Amino acid sequence: MKRKRAMALLLAGSMVMGLAACSSSEPSSESTGGSASNSSGAQDSSTAQTESGGAESSGETPVLRLATYLHTEQTVALEDLWFFKHLEKKFNVKFELEDMGADSATRVNQFFLADDLPDIMWLGLSTTDAMTYGVSEGMLLDWTPYMNEETMPNLMNVLKDYPDALVASTTPDGKVYSLPYIRGPVYANNTGAFSGTIRVNINKVWLDKVNMDMPATLDEFVEVARAFKQQDPGGVGEQLIPVSDNQNKIKDYIWNALGFYGSGQTYGTNFAIKNNQITLPAYTPEAKEFMQTLNTMLKEGLLSPDYFTLDQDTNRANVAAGYVGIFGDSTLQPAENSWQDWLALSPLSSDVNDTRVAHVNAGYSLGTYVSSRTEYPELIASIIDYMYSDEGGCYYHNGPMKGSADEMDGNGWWIKEDGSFTNARMEADPVATLANGNTACYYVAGRFDHMEAYRYDLAGVDNPMEYRTVRDVLTGKEVEMPVTDVSIFDDDNWDHHWRVIQTEAMKDYLTFIVLPPVYLSLEQKEEADNYATVINDYVTQETAKFIAGERPLDEFDAYQNELKDLGVEDYINIYKDAYSGFIDATFGN
Repeated sequence: MKRKRAMALLLAGSMVMGLAACSSSEPSSESTGGSASNSSGAQDSSTAQTESGGAESSGETPVLRLATYLHTEQTVALEDLWFFKHLEKKFNVKFELEDMGADSATRVNQFFLADDLPDIMWLGLSTTDAMTYGVSEGMLLDWTPYMNEETMPNLMNVLKDYPDALVASTTPDGKVYSLPYIRGPVYANNTGAFSGTIRVNINKVWLDKVNMDMPATLDEFVEVARAFKQQDPGGVGEQLIPVSDNQNKIKDYIWNALGFYGSGQTYGTNFAIKNNQITLPAYTPEAKEFMQTLNTMLKEGLLSPDYFTLDQDTNRANVAAGYVGIFGDSTLQPAENSWQDWLALSPLSSDVNDTRVAHVNAGYSLGTYVSSRTEYPELIASIIDYMYSDEGGCYYHNGPMKGSADEMDGNGWWIKEDGSFTNARMEADPVATLANGNTACYYVAGRFDHMEAYRYDLAGVDNPMEYRTVRDVLTGKEVEMPVTDVSIFDDDNWDHHWRVIQTEAMKDYLTFIVLPPVYLSLEQKEEADNYATVINDYVTQETAKFIAGERPLDEFDAYQNELKDLGVEDYINIYKDAYSGFIDATFGN
């Protein structure tokens, strides 16, 4: 099994590396509506595909069934969206559209049970679905015969920049059943860039009052919390809570300090990376350090005595009331009335981990599937490839530029004198967004990463966007990230402030190595789920006992043996095998 997965990664890598050998000697045609090249320097191929899709040769207009669901901000019915009308005109096709609505999972199951798949599905299937309906049942189209410079030049160009997206899309047999949606890295743009798991804030006023520096190690973190407890720098008396753990952010912070990254953690039941290997944190010696740290903090009053029962609203209310010195949360909003007093904490090292690192979120997701029974695979490949062009990506997300030949409804976008984007709907309704009325559906297809820069090029105005370099602390790779909205660094309100402080805390400690989706067969998934149900519940139950002092830590070895008896090693081996190709490709193991 490991050999098969390694071969899948080898095939995926060779597919990207072979691009130069099979590329054409002449650049492709420029985009309709603009002559700008894409930001990677390669010429955009948004026009050439219409000549090879097959629609013209049959003499009849092909009809394609497409199932998707609307973006949550969308106000226009699916069949009335400009983008589909544009595709119909550009590729000489007709779409039969189905809005999946809120109950999309049920509808997807109906498709497969009835063996009646739409030609195109823009929706989220699991990797197990890909294994079941692609590898085993053959109901999903394998994209690999069409992934070449002639049929899908834009996709192949994108995958040069995002080889990890290709790896994540490739099943163990070397086939691709889902094409990735490329979001790309965006500098400090909410959870789309910097670590979405490490979000811990500290009151710098309190820190100054206890005369201590920002913690860099786990021991220093605990010492700062002790100082807050002993000196009460906020003068809140019995209401004092040195550390508040909302959304399990403190737990994840401690696991990260112990050397685990690549996924988020609560009690250590999510697979992660440590020492270039796949590990289950709960079944490692570091799990004892995790328990010991939280047990110490609870015993010394550094956490609320109601630590295990506090809900999110109460945690945030305590922060808002000024009772808390350090808090974990996805947002700084609980401290919106004292936002200037807060800084974000950087990743920590510890006695068992020398490297301070946090992973960024992946710049891609999976979401374009096609029925293997479609009559028009080449045509669909051309349509989807268009969405990986700069023009296609821009049109999919925001529609056409005002006054362009492609504008049909008088609602094209334009660039205002201040450099911002707008359209008629936005001008009439301040609540409306640039997506309303133009974007096809929820963002699951094509590329997003070049859209902002391309719009400036298309409009013929200077690009005012900043680009900042982020260096991967593990690989040394440097990535240029666009700052799509410089105003978020104005530091003039709590929302901007948390982005400023999060950026400052994280920018020197980031890695782009993150665990991709894992492909398990239906049998493997069932076996893994059975183990997970038992093991996760037991880990959660027993870890809480250790932290609360209800079970002594000198029973840790016995606890690890109990996990072994539950089959934890077999459980781990399933995922080690499934991730072996990724680990080999990433670390050269």
